[in-house]
Amino acid sequence: MRKTIVTILAIFTAFAAMAQEADKVALERFFMDRLALCTTELARPIPENMQRIGKNLYVSDNGSYEVESVREVSFFRRIKGEWIPVREREFPRESIITLLSGYTGDSRYTVYFRQHRYGYAMEEVEVPLNKLLAFCIIDCGFVPYVGIESIDDKQALATLFLVNRELGYSHTMLFTINLDMIDSGEGMFDAEAYTFTPIYNLAK
Repeated sequence: MRKTIVTILAIFTAFAAMAQEADKVALERFFMDRLALCTTELARPIPENMQRIGKNLYVSDNGSYEVESVREVSFFRRIKGEWIPVREREFPRESIITLLSGYTGDSRYTVYFRQHRYGYAMEEVEVPLNKLLAFCIIDCGFVPYVGIESIDDKQALATLFLVNRELGYSHTMLFTINLDMIDSGEGMFDAEAYTFTPIYNLAK
């Protein structure tokens, strides 16, 4: 009897694992299919909780995700009565954080996007940054948290965590950004993406 129960449990565990794998594959495929069809305009509302931190430099900080250095934060200037997202070579860290938070202004960046998929597979696509962020933030309701891994005179490595606590998933995107692109408002970013990571054990 005990052997029978153990066998049944082993079979159930195997089927549960297969179901999880199938769900993971389906979700990853869904992400790329829906991203390709996305026509949403990226238009995040200007934050209300703006704090001045310098001469005509303001920040909106809505807290961290897991570690203090990864935050939902963005930087703005006030020009002729309008809030303008910071995108200046003089402020590379603030500019990158603001861009990846979805405040892209009139920029025309493209992302060479590589989705790492279950079973060591990978799918690659070139997609406008505006479209990628609009799909994740506007269409799907994920909240962006950005952390700068490293930055020097030439490039920055940044991690974008897109978190949806209601769905219980996050997307992690690792960006490599040439700093010469900041002032021009165009060019191609490089991004490695890991989509639909469960966060149930992380949610607080």
